[in-house]
Amino acid sequence: MLNLEELRQAVRGEVQLNYNLAKFSSFRIGGNADVFVSPKDKADVLSALKFFEKVKLPYLVLGRGSNVLISDKGICGAVISLRENLEKINLKAENGTALVYVEAGADLPALAADMLKKGYGGLENLSGIPGSVGGAILMNAGAYGKEIFEVIESVEVIRCGEIKTLRREEVAYRYRGTDLENDIILSCTLRLKKLSAEEQKVAMENRKMWMEKRRNSQPLTLPNAGSIFKNPPPDENGNPRFTGALIEACGLKGKRIGDAQISEKHANFIVNLGNAKASDVIALIELTRAEVKRKFGVNLELEIKLLGKFD
Repeated sequence: MLNLEELRQAVRGEVQLNYNLAKFSSFRIGGNADVFVSPKDKADVLSALKFFEKVKLPYLVLGRGSNVLISDKGICGAVISLRENLEKINLKAENGTALVYVEAGADLPALAADMLKKGYGGLENLSGIPGSVGGAILMNAGAYGKEIFEVIESVEVIRCGEIKTLRREEVAYRYRGTDLENDIILSCTLRLKKLSAEEQKVAMENRKMWMEKRRNSQPLTLPNAGSIFKNPPPDENGNPRFTGALIEACGLKGKRIGDAQISEKHANFIVNLGNAKASDVIALIELTRAEVKRKFGVNLELEIKLLGKFD
């Protein structure tokens, strides 16, 4: 039995019970968490983890919820939110580069835009990826030929009950994944290049082009969680395969179950038309997987994370 008073003594941040998580998901979908904690800082995150481990209450960490689907049944146990309090950024210029310390809850698109405005390049390709820096690190987010680990110097995590700093070479990263799944990411240090005036101008033009392309090709006006599936490996001839094109070729664009719909703008997105449930999204995911497997023999792998209990 959770002792609420003991929890509030252990954690300096906000603590709430039976807290609805839908607003913490870019899908705007999800049930309640038994316990919701918003720690004040990194030390407070560690205190919360130690408390939940002591009382044997399961927990998970949530950033900006841009790449997740939260169950209608909610999440049994505790949710630790890194938004708002773990968003510190500190830039230190160094020999034509900048070392940028960024906490995990910081907004990735805002960070990319701010660094480019200050004349530092390396993140502009990622400007259109919604979500937190911590989430981007966990999944090695990438776009337009660049991945975040190309500019990572180190990552600060909680591992085995201790705060540790891992150099980039100590992390196994790959396409849309890392070996940090069992760690809690607290912060990172990035090394960004100082751009000349001409390089900055070109980078800003490229960023504008990519953002415009994103606006034209993705359903940004409706709640969604980004790409639902990863792109499959190339075919036997080495030709790249794109999930959106495979789904569209199955005639599924615009397919609707409840208030969840495969986007008419981009088939690898599922959108919430207003009152979609997680079960509606899961039904569309299962339908899509079955049709792509039947037509192309391709097994689609989820890019989004499923949080909570699903049937």
